Amino acid sequence: MKKFLLILCVGVGGMLNAQLVNGDFEGVATPLLPGIATDSPGWGAGLYTMETAGPYAGTQSAKMTTILDPATNQLLGWGSDTIPGIMSQSITGAMPNIGSMSLNFAYKYQVMPGDTAIVICQVLDTMTASPNDDVILYQAYGAYAGTANTWATASLPLQAFGAGTANSLIVVATSSMNAAFGISNGIPGSILWLDNVSLSGGANVIELNASVNVYPNPASTELNFLATEAIAGIEMYGMDGKLVLTATESTVNVAGLPEGIYHYTVTTVSGKVLKGKVSKI
Repeated sequence: MKKFLLILCVGVGGMLNAQLVNGDFEGVATPLLPGIATDSPGWGAGLYTMETAGPYAGTQSAKMTTILDPATNQLLGWGSDTIPGIMSQSITGAMPNIGSMSLNFAYKYQVMPGDTAIVICQVLDTMTASPNDDVILYQAYGAYAGTANTWATASLPLQAFGAGTANSLIVVATSSMNAAFGISNGIPGSILWLDNVSLSGGANVIELNASVNVYPNPASTELNFLATEAIAGIEMYGMDGKLVLTATESTVNVAGLPEGIYHYTVTTVSGKVLKGKVSKI
């Protein structure tokens, strides 16, 4: 039984337009297992630690490490000597304008070959007390492989995934993606650091009288953004949440971008924010 440190959803009542609790990891944390496990405000008990050396901002960042430790496995009853670093936070309550929001964070990583670290945010319709009928309504995720020892920032738009009433949100980060999906426990030595985790964009509601047509989609060389209001700026993000392009003109040259799916954010002169995704071929 994975009882100790595996309560991944720590409920925090309130409105979604409030920030995540302790998203900057500056709250006083309680060590549970030296160098392995921590109980931190908002994030609760998890397999992570607080690191004071070189945070993105403030005095601390969160560090998740996939370890190989038979003694810890025996203590936790994990079921494998390979144990991934993992942390999570959940919010319940009314969630207005959820489709206009993004998950933002700073990150760096050292991920072992064959492994992947992820940060994922899901908005759910929990329907009943049973987890078996939960419906994913919106999702945003970043997946990271290889090594990036310098802090970077990501802004991941929440993309529509299903239909229902949004009443629960969970953010999960792990140093080994496969562990989060129950496939395997990852590869020892993978590390993910996080800092300044927040939700934003709720004030910028996508209004019915503002829209944008993006064509051609898929595109190979140029993308055209035709909005019902003058465009102040365009940003495009890769699936890992990294900003790859900015523009102020309605025609954007994408010839230099690798093939794949990209999220875009269009800001109009009146402050409206319009979001979507396009394919580069």
